[in-house]
Amino acid sequence: MAHSSIAPQDSIPLHRLLKQREVEALLGEFEALLPGVNLALIRADGRLFVGTGKWAQAELANQAELAEWLAQAGAGQIVQTADFLLHPLLANSHLVGALLARNVESPGQEHAVCCLHRSLTMLLAQALEKRDVAREALERYREINLLYNIGETIGACLNPAEIPSLVLTEARRVIRADAAAVLLPVTGDEGDLRIQASFGDSSDVEALYEVSRDVIGQARRIGQPAIVTDLPAHPTPMGAILCAPLKTSEQVLGVILIGRREGEPVFTAGDEKLLMALAGQAAIAIEKARLHLEEIKRQRLEEELAVGRQIQLSLLPEACPVVSGWEFAAVYQPARLIGGDLYDFFELPGEPHRLGLLIADVTGKGVPAALFMAFSRTVIRMESMTGRNPSVVLSRANRFIIKDTRSGLLLSAFYATLDIRSGRLVCANAGHNSPLWLRATTGESHELPARGIVLGAFNDIALEECQIDVAPGDLLVFYTDGVTEARDANGQMFDEDRLQATVAANPDTTAEQVLQAIVGAVKDFTGDTPPSDDLTLFVVKRTATWVPSVP
Repeated sequence: MAHSSIAPQDSIPLHRLLKQREVEALLGEFEALLPGVNLALIRADGRLFVGTGKWAQAELANQAELAEWLAQAGAGQIVQTADFLLHPLLANSHLVGALLARNVESPGQEHAVCCLHRSLTMLLAQALEKRDVAREALERYREINLLYNIGETIGACLNPAEIPSLVLTEARRVIRADAAAVLLPVTGDEGDLRIQASFGDSSDVEALYEVSRDVIGQARRIGQPAIVTDLPAHPTPMGAILCAPLKTSEQVLGVILIGRREGEPVFTAGDEKLLMALAGQAAIAIEKARLHLEEIKRQRLEEELAVGRQIQLSLLPEACPVVSGWEFAAVYQPARLIGGDLYDFFELPGEPHRLGLLIADVTGKGVPAALFMAFSRTVIRMESMTGRNPSVVLSRANRFIIKDTRSGLLLSAFYATLDIRSGRLVCANAGHNSPLWLRATTGESHELPARGIVLGAFNDIALEECQIDVAPGDLLVFYTDGVTEARDANGQMFDEDRLQATVAANPDTTAEQVLQAIVGAVKDFTGDTPPSDDLTLFVVKRTATWVPSVP
């Protein structure tokens, strides 16, 4: 006798729900209470599962009758004929089998068969509950195992380029799919997603991406997963799509797409939950890897800046000049690791006892300002070695700066030559803060009067030149705007008046003491407010009339 395929495809086989020996014992107990009645349990496809007495497959009924009975039983109907009584057994609304009784002749026997049917129904319900618990436990195990594997593989990866492939490897372990892809932004373009890793036929992957554009946009906007089943037949062979956002606490980085072909089971809420768990951990791993790379870049930049700082400091005077009858003191405090201020002391060639004094400030900060400062220092030093007057030195330096640089930066500079024998100071100012001259005879401070335009702005510039005679006890203070424009918490500037007051309050101190008084006054004024500009300052004081050394 051939067997028909009567049971629905998504029904659960009877032998997966009930144990044959237990059912056989139960039928035997009821049959002992029902003399002359034969009991059997048949499968949804009509085959015998358990039977008491001398049941045989051929004795059940002919194939056509059995198929008709099971069709009625599938609708929940009890079937009764002259010889048989059939009660359907349903699991999740699907027919999984039937209780078949033969030779039921009295209402009492029929009632007993109904009691047996209820007992079998209860056993099925318990079996289904156990099955659901086992399935839920399996899903929890899959989730735990997935998270463990993520921690072992994806979580330990610090290379952002490798993470998408690792994500798909873990996804394939727990969710069956015909094609999948991880989409992340193109470097430097946060708005455009591109496939970073995939599996499946290339045509399937491309079709999956094309048909998922709307759901990708939705996942990025709302940060929630989506299952899509109403897909067009063309151009994609996909019958179902599951999309999960790669989301951190702050933003959606990208998406994971997985697809199944037409005719395959659709994705379930359990699949969605697993993919979201994977996507969440993957997003954290991607963000961690990105931050790791940024930290490496930051450390490299700090190392390079530290080297740059050492190079820049090496361009500044190693020590202040030591000259009989004169005192020099200097300080340089960049707002960043490296800055754009400059000061310099150097001996001039040709005539002995003459020093070049330079202070300058680049209109900018950081590495560009430091490079421009180094170039400008070299140019001004080179021109000063010709022995020309300060105004000519700065004018010629201006032409070199405009010709050889295209940075757009400007330089304010004050350059002077000092004769340590006579105290004669000749100076020119290219748009810089005018130094202060504190005269010992009057106790008053004055700004040196030379004026001019900054270097690097125009080809031909006219610079004023002035000269003064520094007498014993006189004091000169050269500074950048990082001193006078230092701000307190309220945004108020230190300004020139406070600087002059500080200098005037220290007429009989050494150059170093005056320097420290100014630095201390600025620090007290600004408090904890971080500096907005480099602070550069040097002080020159004449302590006595020059006396030539005795050979």
